[in-house]
Amino acid sequence: MNQPIIVRYKEEDRLKSDRWELVYSVTYQTKAGKVTVPRGYTTDFASVPMILWGFFPPIGRHNRATILHDWWYDNRLFQKELGMKEARRLADQELYEQLKLVEPNKPIRNYCMYLACRLFGRSWWIN
Repeated sequence: MNQPIIVRYKEEDRLKSDRWELVYSVTYQTKAGKVTVPRGYTTDFASVPMILWGFFPPIGRHNRATILHDWWYDNRLFQKELGMKEARRLADQELYEQLKLVEPNKPIRNYCMYLACRLFGRSWWIN
């Protein structure tokens, strides 16, 4: 069983109102090895435009997958070893794998979330 995700709402965050801070670290087994997202890490879970929240809510069962993906992007995990394109591709693939684990009955939504990251995530990775 996965360890529970416990977060604290960051009321004081003036940059963005939908920020959450991990109270405890969360460890994942990924294709690239173990990845631990440390306590204190701030996430917005799924970065989805508000107009699409009815189809792709920013918070839900997919939180576990989106925390890992946010951490991976924020820290450019494995970029030195694999290069930018491959590290980003691996991050998006791992998001998709994690989505399938936590939401196995939503294959279309999972694939659309993955595809959105592939199509629009590059600008976040290179900033």
